[in-house]
Amino acid sequence: MKRKCLLNTYHGLAQRSERKNGLNIKTPSLFKSKLAKEKFSDRTTELHGRQSDVQHIQITKTELNPRFNDFGIEMVPEALRQRLFPQGPPHIDSKISAQCQSELKKFGLNKNNASFQDTYDIELPTSFKNLKDFFETAAQSQLTPYLEFIGNLTAKKLPSLPSEWCRDPGWTKYTSDGSVKVTYPCCSGIVFDVEVCIVDGNNLPSLAVAISPDYIYSWVSPGLDASWLFKRTPSTGMLIPLGDEKKIVVGHHVMYDRARVKEEYREERSNLRFLDTQSLHVCVSGLENSQKGQWLSANQTQKFDKKWMEVGSPNSLAAVHKLYCGRDLDKEARDVFVSGTHQDVQEEFQKLMTYCANDVIATHNVLTQVLPLFESRFPSKVTLAGMFEMAGCYIPLNDNWDKYVRQSDNMFFNRQGEIRQVLKGLADDVLLKYNLDKEKTLDDSWLKQLKWESKNSVGINNKKISVKARAEEEERIESERNKTWQIKDVIKVVCEDTVDKPKHYTSAPEWYRQHCPKATTYYDTKFHRGPLDISLSNQISPLLLKISFESNPVYHTHHYGWGYLKTKDEDQARRDQLLLQRYFPDVDILDPVDNVKNDKVHPVEKAPSERLEHLEKQIVYISKREEKQCVYVQKDFFRIAVNSTHTGNVGNPLGKLFTGAIENGTIASLGSYECQQVLKTGTGLTFWRNTRNRILSQFVVKLTDGDVARSSSTQLSVLLPQAVPAGTLTRRATEPLWLTAANVRKDRVGSEFKGIVSSFPGYCFVGADVDSQELWIASLIGDSTYGDHGATPLGWMSLQGQKSEGTDMHSKTAEQLSQNRPGLVSRDVAKAFNYARIYGAGKGLACSMLKDNADGLSDDEVSKIIDGMFDRTKGVVVYPLTALGRRHAVIHGLSVDAISITEKNLKVLSTVTGYPQYRLCNRRKPYYHGGTESAMFNNLEAIAKSPQPETPCLKSRITRSLEPEVVKDQQLRSRINWVVQSSAVDFLHLLLVSMKWLMSVHGIPGRFAISIHDEVRFHVPEEYKYEAALALQISNLLTRSLFAVQLGINDLPNSVAFFSGIEIDTSLRKNVHDDCVTPSNPLGLSVSYNIGKGQELDIKQLLQKINRLSK
Repeated sequence: MKRKCLLNTYHGLAQRSERKNGLNIKTPSLFKSKLAKEKFSDRTTELHGRQSDVQHIQITKTELNPRFNDFGIEMVPEALRQRLFPQGPPHIDSKISAQCQSELKKFGLNKNNASFQDTYDIELPTSFKNLKDFFETAAQSQLTPYLEFIGNLTAKKLPSLPSEWCRDPGWTKYTSDGSVKVTYPCCSGIVFDVEVCIVDGNNLPSLAVAISPDYIYSWVSPGLDASWLFKRTPSTGMLIPLGDEKKIVVGHHVMYDRARVKEEYREERSNLRFLDTQSLHVCVSGLENSQKGQWLSANQTQKFDKKWMEVGSPNSLAAVHKLYCGRDLDKEARDVFVSGTHQDVQEEFQKLMTYCANDVIATHNVLTQVLPLFESRFPSKVTLAGMFEMAGCYIPLNDNWDKYVRQSDNMFFNRQGEIRQVLKGLADDVLLKYNLDKEKTLDDSWLKQLKWESKNSVGINNKKISVKARAEEEERIESERNKTWQIKDVIKVVCEDTVDKPKHYTSAPEWYRQHCPKATTYYDTKFHRGPLDISLSNQISPLLLKISFESNPVYHTHHYGWGYLKTKDEDQARRDQLLLQRYFPDVDILDPVDNVKNDKVHPVEKAPSERLEHLEKQIVYISKREEKQCVYVQKDFFRIAVNSTHTGNVGNPLGKLFTGAIENGTIASLGSYECQQVLKTGTGLTFWRNTRNRILSQFVVKLTDGDVARSSSTQLSVLLPQAVPAGTLTRRATEPLWLTAANVRKDRVGSEFKGIVSSFPGYCFVGADVDSQELWIASLIGDSTYGDHGATPLGWMSLQGQKSEGTDMHSKTAEQLSQNRPGLVSRDVAKAFNYARIYGAGKGLACSMLKDNADGLSDDEVSKIIDGMFDRTKGVVVYPLTALGRRHAVIHGLSVDAISITEKNLKVLSTVTGYPQYRLCNRRKPYYHGGTESAMFNNLEAIAKSPQPETPCLKSRITRSLEPEVVKDQQLRSRINWVVQSSAVDFLHLLLVSMKWLMSVHGIPGRFAISIHDEVRFHVPEEYKYEAALALQISNLLTRSLFAVQLGINDLPNSVAFFSGIEIDTSLRKNVHDDCVTPSNPLGLSVSYNIGKGQELDIKQLLQKINRLSK
């Protein structure tokens, strides 16, 4: 069989025009037919005869002259536009066009600043009516015959459970005549549940139940009677076989069950498809985060007094079953799997098998109820097909993974030990200084906060020994330990006043004593003197390291956590001391100001209430710390906050929430160089400390020879991320490690973990990072108001704006926030502002973000800057005028644009004319006007406030718990956020469906690997990497074109037609050229793991590669 070439079956690629050099280079046929491997020959999907309509490649000529729209946006070639958009080009009325151009000039966006890009002309399949028909047909082909299997599952009742379960290892089928052993369930669809013994199960399956419309199946692990099997390294032979026939597998959080299925670990994707009822529920009736807390509180009291509580619930099977079926589930037996052992499972085998089977029945009940709702609310087949693809995540690994975990763990504990040694030394030094110069030590802003009290002498078991005997024994122990304790002279001084054996350094200060180990007997030679358990999480560590917040020493109180003391100016301190003496005479002032007399300061007849409240708060803070009524007058106490909106206590200023503050110097050490290095080293351990347990708990399965077709010199493994395909209200996939993975940082131990993921020998990863996907979608929604790309300032900046010229959206926002102070707000910070605003964040959050990222601004300055930014971006709120209002507004010059009026001018107009406001305008329909993003926000709010909010492209409905009918005007920000992010999920599903269709039809072997943030990666053989890369480029073209069509714009900008780069790499790292050097990987991937650099190709470079291969 001859290999089907992507471009030989497509009406291929035309030529590239090099405008700068005036070249017109014709691209010939890109691939020659090659013999495909026999194992891939039967993997092509049949599309019901449509495949036969595809014609052989023909190269067409593209025009040399670029094509621009009215706003200076370069569009795709006319020939390609006609094939993508047969409906005809967009047409805008000349008046509207002039109005849009005037708005662009107002913000300094000149359409004449057009940039030229290479254009490419691809002839598309002629067998589809239009783009929508192409995607729906491709999705339908991928869902066939699984939709039929799902229908069979929901149409029939499940059989009754057996009276007794078989304990024999492997699969058992139960019929009306009894039970029989089988290799795997032979049926087209099953509802499936796996149980794992958490304590000693090594993540391997213990029990499983599968139920089809005709039979019940049970599976028992061989390790249940031979527990030693669970201690072996997991391999595919220890997993559950389900067969490789086409089959639908339904479960609640079914990705957890999929990770225990044998067939899913093969390098080719199996014929199994997994349908997750949890994802279906989240799409239909999931709850927003704030709603989950309210629901749980209501569930405790059984007072569901809000309408949305009747149509929504959390995601657990018990809660979902209660919502859809109205019955509670008994989940008590689950505790055996959570906290019990396999011995407990054996003893309660029959009960636990019935529990597992009841969960399967409950999942089936949920499926029959939620599936019709899902189908009605998500009419496009692309949504379900995309979820099937997301349920097929596949991460290949090799021996490098174990090496990485080992090296990161060693580096982490070594550096943690170094930190403990330094802190121990600091503690010893402080104690030594205290005994040498007590007054100087207690004068230190940090050290005086330590608890210097000591306990009375208490001997072990109240037994006394002589001073002489004790001294002799101490001398003997000291010699045995080779004088390992650095300050034995000090301990001698500390212990001289007692004749007891110090059980716990009874004469040492409390802060020192509580970190010392306890000796069981006086003659315990293994007893190690000095503090051993001090780490950065201990309360004394910030004091020993002399930590400061904004250059002010940190200060700890028992009731209010960590804060800092900020020195007041001298005049303010004097005024405060007078106020304290007058209004709080019983309070002890710890640091009084000298020479403060009432006759030298104007008497205060009436104290400012705000200042009194502030002083009273300080009294409470300091009194709680000192345990007496006292206050500092020369300093103010402020609680440390994670950000400007944080109001709670801080338990550890060196914790992970303050990593950013440590990096930017807000939190620093004013101690010795050694102290500063401890702080730096501790920051470098945050990644591994936070993710270690998640990484170690990953279920990595070793492959056997039958699982892979190509031989390898290393042990190959596979990790299946146990993601929820639609885990959030926006239908984003969720998973605690891989889908939230941070990128590599050179100072972070273990942060190279994505780079350690290596493709199988002879394979590579092909993928792309969707360029500003959500920003493009949001701007397109705004541009749809006028019917063409770049018609709004936001749309123009996202398409035509140049970072180098400062005309892109993020650069403009940075300029606006900096307010003639270049560099005050960086472009990266401005980017965070933009996305927060697009997702519905208000001025309050924006002010907090600016305070956290721009130093030296007062509250008034921050408020003024944010008000200006919102006026420039979001615009001002206006109300549509009535006919009466328009007439009077024009006469008095109070109208914005002769059809609307601001709140301020409305009040003036009402006063001047004497008419009530409701007669002059419609206050129920406000909208934004005059900002770069006004059109976008007007459209987003229109969608969010509609009776049935849905995404513009695939018409996906919002969850029932957020529909306006049940939440009224609440949760508007969540609904606006949902429109953009759920549209981004539509984009991903379209991309995956198109990619699968292209790979299937054109014989490109490989499979979807993972989607991380806005990245997509596919695992394909090396010899097909360029074809897969071109398929991904075409998928992007088709996906963006459908978005434009669905929003009423029959054209596509050339700048977004193709990915800016396709990444081809043997590693899963984000940057193909990054060697991922970190403290745990100092030599880089190339030396330590033999992983070379990858390549990133734009469409031009990709075609050049293909062109050379075809010669």
